[in-house]
Amino acid sequence: MVLYATCSQAQVYNNEWIDYSKTYYKFKTNRTGVFRIPQTTLAGIGLGGIPAEQFKLWRNGQEISLYTSSATGVLPANGFIEFWGEANDGKPDKPLYRDPAYQQTDKTSLQTDTANYFLTADAAATNKRMVDMPNNVAANILPAEPFFMYRYGRYFTDQINAGFAAVIGEYVYSSSYDKGEFFSTYDIKPATPRTDNTPSLYPYVSGPSAQLKFGAVGNALNSRTIQAFVNSTVVKDTLTDYFNDVVATATFSVSLLSAGTASVKFNNNCATAADRMVVSFYELTYPRLFDFGGSSNFNFVLPASPSGYFLQITNFNYGTTAPVLYDHANQQKFTGDISTAGTVKFALPPSAIERKMVLVNEEATNYVTIATQDFKARNFVDVNNAANQGNYIIISSPLLYNGTGGVNPVDQYRAYRSTVNGGGFNAKVYDIDELVDQFAFGIKKHPLSVKNFMRFARAKFGAAPQYVLLIGHGVAYNGYHNNITSPIADQLNIVPTFGWPASDNLLSSDDGASPVPITPIGRLSAVSPQEVSNYLEKAIEYEAKAARLKCFPKISTVSGTIDV
Repeated sequence: MVLYATCSQAQVYNNEWIDYSKTYYKFKTNRTGVFRIPQTTLAGIGLGGIPAEQFKLWRNGQEISLYTSSATGVLPANGFIEFWGEANDGKPDKPLYRDPAYQQTDKTSLQTDTANYFLTADAAATNKRMVDMPNNVAANILPAEPFFMYRYGRYFTDQINAGFAAVIGEYVYSSSYDKGEFFSTYDIKPATPRTDNTPSLYPYVSGPSAQLKFGAVGNALNSRTIQAFVNSTVVKDTLTDYFNDVVATATFSVSLLSAGTASVKFNNNCATAADRMVVSFYELTYPRLFDFGGSSNFNFVLPASPSGYFLQITNFNYGTTAPVLYDHANQQKFTGDISTAGTVKFALPPSAIERKMVLVNEEATNYVTIATQDFKARNFVDVNNAANQGNYIIISSPLLYNGTGGVNPVDQYRAYRSTVNGGGFNAKVYDIDELVDQFAFGIKKHPLSVKNFMRFARAKFGAAPQYVLLIGHGVAYNGYHNNITSPIADQLNIVPTFGWPASDNLLSSDDGASPVPITPIGRLSAVSPQEVSNYLEKAIEYEAKAARLKCFPKISTVSGTIDV
């Protein structure tokens, strides 16, 4: 067997955030908003006695800034941890692509919208906190800001676009995540432009110019241009031939938005009636009044300012409780002044950096409470430890561990590979659920769970792995996504594969571009423990016969030798 070496990319494996000496408490959500973990929940998972300053929360390998109702000490009975949480996005998907630039937007994940959070206690570190700041509106001397630059985004999820194809009588696709492979609109043909209507913009019509940004890709071997319209005015006409992609921007007068709405249209301008293209997203950036459109949570950005800001925000749904403004860039929290009915006021201090803000309604109906049963304790297996390393890697799932009579056929296979007859390997079984949490941030069925682990094993194990066997059926990510609500989806997608068409070789390559496996890899596509047992029985029988044949003598003949 010949193996080919490639140059490894930046060595990031996604497990750098883990302290293997700690217990983590995992919970998941597909929502974006304000979250609270009450002291009663903390007590229910055994963390009720932890001082507030020791809590630490992780999402996708990044520490999240927390607000605790008491800055230090054990939280009181009515105490809580509060934070701004987000559904999963496409940022962790970027390493999957043949070229990172092919991911036109990272707002949407190709795998799942469910994000996983890991809570732990760390007494040795200075953990990230939102700090209460004064909001001294009475002493303010600054004029109210008339507008801010706001970005409205539309990220299409009509379909998963297959992306670049070689047309050789039929469309042939690469298993690598390729150009044009992302969520998008349905196909846009010359006779069927795509129009999207955006209400409630609240533009500041005396402000600076607006901008349209969009991503698109062709789906056929034809020459075409894409025309982008805002309220019936062409703002961009750009060439996108064949399967080429484009991320384009166009500046236009904010007066086009004076009606407070935007009709954004994309026209496929091609002479071939059957031509096809798609749009992945568009974003409108424009000057907006501090009118928040009746929302209960609102994200916006303010540029750095040496003098600070005075904000008067209208049309924000705060109920009867003063809302809070989180500044994620500076880790600051301001309580709004609602002394004037219908208006929320903030006097913000200077900031040397751009502020990433979110204004949140603090009424109980607006925040998500994390309950005790939402948590699952996780003690990670330390794969830096030589005792947890092997040169024959088996990746499987608990779904296949409970065979006839309670016997674990996956472990039986491991035991066989550790015998002289089975090759005398140092065989180890790695649970796919463990690898998902440790090497893919807990993102369900993410291919980086296996790919990053294999990269880690080759770089960090004392003895490089010689083989990897996946025990468990796999399903291409688009087929899994389209059938995610099926009760048998997870029974068929036991150990994830890579891309579409599905490729296990890419799980064992060094990056998303090379299809060459660095470590030889195979798969037993079992969906039941009995299938694993049957395979093991056949493997033992076959290899025993092969070994016996090698021991037979050879007889010389006129024409050569034969085995007997």
